[in-house]
Amino acid sequence: MRFLLTINCLFFLSISLINAQGFSSPVEYIEYFNKEFALMQEMQIEYSSFLAHTGSAEAEAKRQSLLASSQKIHDRFASLKAFEDDKGIKSNAVKVLDIMLLLGNNNYTATAIDKAGCLDCFEAVLIETELIDKDVDKLGKAMSSMVKSIEEFAKANNIQMTDEGDNHETLLAKINRINNYLQELNLATLEVQYADAAIVKALNEKNPSKAKEEVKNMVKAANNASKRLKKIERIKEDATAIGQAEKLVDFYKDASKKLYPDMVSAFDKKGNVINEKVDLYNKSIQKLAKSTGTLTMKYETAKLNLQQRHIPKPKEKVIRS
Repeated sequence: MRFLLTINCLFFLSISLINAQGFSSPVEYIEYFNKEFALMQEMQIEYSSFLAHTGSAEAEAKRQSLLASSQKIHDRFASLKAFEDDKGIKSNAVKVLDIMLLLGNNNYTATAIDKAGCLDCFEAVLIETELIDKDVDKLGKAMSSMVKSIEEFAKANNIQMTDEGDNHETLLAKINRINNYLQELNLATLEVQYADAAIVKALNEKNPSKAKEEVKNMVKAANNASKRLKKIERIKEDATAIGQAEKLVDFYKDASKKLYPDMVSAFDKKGNVINEKVDLYNKSIQKLAKSTGTLTMKYETAKLNLQQRHIPKPKEKVIRS
């Protein structure tokens, strides 16, 4: 669930809040929204922590909790009586929550599968990524509009604000930056992994002509993946993940020149393994399984280490980078 709530919290005066339905000053009105969004940032960091350090069941529970809390905050914003001439703060805040809830609740995977016309394919992965990125862009624009409305409201009411985000990024922004980086790496490795699965499937179906076509597709996939990796701007936090991704892609690229062709050549036109090439086929299969297994494990471990080094464990004190 990519909320990408990277707005920096604004702290300008320390004032106790009164009933949210009846603010006595413009300062209290802005501080109310500030504290609500700060709360969501804390919840998102907590969710990210569970996602990086615990099992999927625990992380999913936190995701559902985050969604429920976000819905409550949305409802509070929607029912709030806006301060006089609030410059659109309330409406923009509601819009931000609308998009956040959309990102959290929308089944992008099902939509992508339907658009791609295949259940488990790289095309669906690309479509899903594009759909999510489109809504994330909408969220970013909505956040910018909300910040602008807060600034205009503060200026109109002679409120001096201090932005703590000028000198360093927030922890949540750092987490999002790392996760977005890993997503780019995944797109590269997934393309060759899906191409590999297509070759193996064709061979298992004893369809060497289809497998031969899929080997050609692997060449294209490996070249695309290499280009994608070269375009990724390396982040300072990453010591090994991109290198392991490159090794995995390079293996598939090399396999398309020798290993896969050897496997295909072991079949006759009827799809039966040629007796004289049984050993060649078996050795090729074993090498493929061993190499991809080892390289994939190293890549996944590098990604996990990157996340766990820079995303705090659950219940750790939240600090800025």
